[in-house]
Amino acid sequence: MTVPFYNFHDLHDEELRNQVKEMIGEIIDNNAFVEGKYNAEFEEKFAKMQGAKHCLLLANGTDALEISLLAYGIKPGDKVGVPGITFHASAEAVLNVNAEVVHIDVDPKTGLICPESTERMIKEHDLKAIIPVHIYGLNAPIAELEEVCAKYDVKIIEDSAQAQGTFYKNGKPVGSSNNLVTFSFYPTKNLGAFGDAGAILTNDDELAKKIVVIRNHGRGDDNAYGRNSRCDHMQAAVLVAKLPKIENYNLQRKEVAKKYHEALKDLSVQLLPEEYIQSSSWHLYPLQLESVALREKVQAHFKEVGIGCTPFYESALVDQKPIDKCPGEYEVARNFAGKTICLPMHPFITDEDVNFIKEEFKKVLG
Repeated sequence: MTVPFYNFHDLHDEELRNQVKEMIGEIIDNNAFVEGKYNAEFEEKFAKMQGAKHCLLLANGTDALEISLLAYGIKPGDKVGVPGITFHASAEAVLNVNAEVVHIDVDPKTGLICPESTERMIKEHDLKAIIPVHIYGLNAPIAELEEVCAKYDVKIIEDSAQAQGTFYKNGKPVGSSNNLVTFSFYPTKNLGAFGDAGAILTNDDELAKKIVVIRNHGRGDDNAYGRNSRCDHMQAAVLVAKLPKIENYNLQRKEVAKKYHEALKDLSVQLLPEEYIQSSSWHLYPLQLESVALREKVQAHFKEVGIGCTPFYESALVDQKPIDKCPGEYEVARNFAGKTICLPMHPFITDEDVNFIKEEFKKVLG
């Protein structure tokens, strides 16, 4: 048998395909290709779902990070803290606005940003902003970070590319904080378009106005230039079509995570703390192994038997060439990187799939 890492076949069933085709046909008939009625519909519904006042659709998730930095007034040369375990877009956005990256270390159990390291880096490097990342869909320690950042007037931009469906410790959905919160709707995300799309959520009216100006070439402000980061109408239509099912799909992901936890708890792998079972969106299901060599062995065996898996993340940010000379703390991140493997995670994983993966794990681990 095979267990795919993603399952687009079942996700994009005939009902969804027909609905999207009808919506796209309507868009073509009306010649309404950019920022149409589905953009407005999605922005209204997604903001409500995530507990935010404003949702601003954009071209992609990386633009969402960059535009958030600009909306907060981050200038060339300003220093921005980024956790050592994340996709490189989190740091790329900082470089693209000509600011400087400072590495912040992570929690050894989760890979999430460490509040204590954050405070040390704020004091040592006079950070103007930080970008905590909800990696894998786990909720980053936002309340603790807000307490630290409030003391030093440091802005927070939450990278929630993997966190649609994640909840903070207070039980509210990610996006409901008073920070700028960015999302990616890349096709592999829990809520994915059929191409690139992203969004920023905010409760601040003035920041929302700035973002609207920036995303559309500065229009609306005679003293400003912006950029082209409009979300095309077809992608917005796909997101509107998918929105009614996403909460149920995210609940199904939690059930899969529970089954994985129960099946694998006696194996010699490091599972994530059970406290994340209910709060995580489970965009990915990561396991921490004792070495890079073991991770490579598991990955090779799984490929041979038809289990989709992939390592996240193979290196700490500090070991990526464009930012390997940037200052900061990264000892834990370096030790964490390369040892994580992510198992298949989607709403359609069966009990049989979980048992198959468990038995194949046992063969590798002995």
